[in-house]
Amino acid sequence: MCVMIINSVINNNVVMSTDANDEECILVGKGIGFKAVAGDPIDEGKIQKKFMLADKGIMTKFKRILEEVSAEELLVSSEIISMAKQQLKTTLNESIYITLPDHIHYVIQRYRDYELINNSFLWDIKHYYPKEFVVGNSAIQLINERFGIELDENESGFLVFHFINAANNFDGTQNMERVTTIIHEIINIVSYSLNYPIETDDINGYRFITHVKFFVQKMVNRTNTDDNSGEDLFELVKQKYRESYEIVQHINQFLSQSYHYQMTESDQLYFMMHIHRLRRNK
Repeated sequence: MCVMIINSVINNNVVMSTDANDEECILVGKGIGFKAVAGDPIDEGKIQKKFMLADKGIMTKFKRILEEVSAEELLVSSEIISMAKQQLKTTLNESIYITLPDHIHYVIQRYRDYELINNSFLWDIKHYYPKEFVVGNSAIQLINERFGIELDENESGFLVFHFINAANNFDGTQNMERVTTIIHEIINIVSYSLNYPIETDDINGYRFITHVKFFVQKMVNRTNTDDNSGEDLFELVKQKYRESYEIVQHINQFLSQSYHYQMTESDQLYFMMHIHRLRRNK
């Protein structure tokens, strides 16, 4: 029997190894990396989850988010992905193994910082994606139980975006082409404003591009629901990230002129946060 060896230790609960086929894998388990070093044999009884992604580019990005995402967040994400596949009877792109734990990590952080935002697409999500919304509700219930928090259906709606995106759920070729065009246009505006290219190789760039995809998929369905319930937070972020706010106004003006679409304050708030990360990264 081949004994698995630690290639590197990410933290006390996450290590990297290779399997019998010499394929790279990430192992999650309580204490699996505690006081361990590269070359140590792995106690396979401690393995709770083994992550192997066929797409090497996605695997590289997955390794990067391990610096921020906890083992418990990874395990919950994996359970939710399995549940979504089973209940929605669909395959999901491997990219969800990056976007979902990353989202869960930050929503827990926002909850603890009292910075939750209402989902301006909630009504539309419930009506257009009822099956996905049921899964989203089950996922939020699981997250709440594991982390002792109280997220509501607003976050269920946000999780639906991940299921839709990973399932490549576009309404035909024309919409897919239109979505792709608008995504590139928005990214170009931000790249030009920041004076550097936004690439998926960079984790903040990847997060931003993923968010743009979510936003544009909803935009093309004309599901712009006005919601100013987070007005205080919007004003706070607007004043704090002034340069990012100005870039968002360029995007809003472009979308209004070219597609007759007006961004809500929630739209603008999320864009400001992502653009601020890109500016800080630069």
